[in-house]
Amino acid sequence: MEVKHNESFGSGFLWGAATSSFQVEGAQKEDGKGLSVIDVMKKNPNITDFSVASDHYHRMEEDVALMAELGLKVYRFSIAWTRIFPEGNGEVNQKGVDFYNRLIDELIKQGIEPLVTIYHFDYPQGLVEQYGGWMSRESVDDYKNYAEFLFKTYGDRVKYWLTVNEQDHVVRIPSRLGLTGDDRYEQMRLGYQANHHMCVATAKTIELYHSMGLSGKIGPAVSYSMVHPATSAPEDVLASKDAMLIKHNYLLDLHCYGVYSKPFQKYLEDRQFTPKMEDGDLELMKQNPPTMIGVNYYFSETVQAFPVSEKYPLGYQKEALLAEAESGVFEVVKNEKLQATDWGWEIDPVGLRLTLRELHERYQLPIIITENGMGAYDKLEDDGSVKDDYRIAYLKEHIKQVKLALNDGVDVFGYCAWTFMDVVSGRNGMDKRYGFVYVNRENFDLKDMRRIKKNSFYWYQEVIQSNGEKL
Repeated sequence: MEVKHNESFGSGFLWGAATSSFQVEGAQKEDGKGLSVIDVMKKNPNITDFSVASDHYHRMEEDVALMAELGLKVYRFSIAWTRIFPEGNGEVNQKGVDFYNRLIDELIKQGIEPLVTIYHFDYPQGLVEQYGGWMSRESVDDYKNYAEFLFKTYGDRVKYWLTVNEQDHVVRIPSRLGLTGDDRYEQMRLGYQANHHMCVATAKTIELYHSMGLSGKIGPAVSYSMVHPATSAPEDVLASKDAMLIKHNYLLDLHCYGVYSKPFQKYLEDRQFTPKMEDGDLELMKQNPPTMIGVNYYFSETVQAFPVSEKYPLGYQKEALLAEAESGVFEVVKNEKLQATDWGWEIDPVGLRLTLRELHERYQLPIIITENGMGAYDKLEDDGSVKDDYRIAYLKEHIKQVKLALNDGVDVFGYCAWTFMDVVSGRNGMDKRYGFVYVNRENFDLKDMRRIKKNSFYWYQEVIQSNGEKL
């Protein structure tokens, strides 16, 4: 639909950037921090671990000063659960508490709104060893107690809270649940049980948030993107609809409405993945929906039908991680209309507008984009610059689509680019860089860890200063 576009970003629009604790902080075993599932998972020998990361733990004041220079209105970061409770429950680690107090105070001093992710992949290994982690119902109260401590400690200064980051990725990546072994079927069954417990924990935490009289917004950060049909064939259109359900919408249907939709129930039943639940769980979710949705958007996907056959029985997955193809549902295929990043992620700015509209129409909640960015092999030039014009082009086109979504009537109140500074990528180490600030280290050579402003830093600075008018 072509219409006149005259919407602009409001005066209170939150321009920001994001990181996560395990990818940026380092200090993995310092000052009383306990081990998380990320710390103990099997490492890819070709990339670095997270023990030093970007050394933000020791350079926090320097980094926040750069955020202020960039002009950020909001900074999305996560709190490392095991810095607060080294074993996930029990004794509090005061040095961890103090670090986040200093960070939050420094942000506020610089006029930057803190946007806190309560849990971003780095689940306490101690809870996995105590009772199996998210697969156990005991996990619900430990998460709620952890969140309550954060609300009491930082809630006087933090107005925006994200409950769980990319819950569906946690469910589908066994190491993030602390699972080992090769039985993919059993891992998926346990994953959906863990998913249910995370939904119950989120609802109880939102209920607690309101009971404490905290004013602000709270909700999950979901990985969400449009799934296009490969052709106009009805089977492909159905495959795209089914893929949207089992990759994205099932999760927000639970968080926002307390519903396992009929098609999703059938999907679980057919595969014997239906989780155990207690009376009142769904009503609890229904009565305590989020008050905002955080959206992580990088790319869209295109799918075709993938019929069940003798070779590919029901539920067969060609890829173990994140279901790139599942017989009886869909198969991801290349979209010839789109270019891709060095890592094969198809660049689809219009897909972001479609995503925002889909979320608005289904859930009618305020939205903040919590991640959007382009990973690339950035190069530090001899003159000390980083010429990442490809990143500028990517972000520019996506921000244009956010503006168009506002014109469509979508309630988007903020945009956080991923990332503020280079962080250790979960699967690609320091090779895959996203930041506005270059961190001078390689996978196995820490160098001097200098912070170097990329071309995109200066570009985004102008975008923020002009409130999105200079793109």
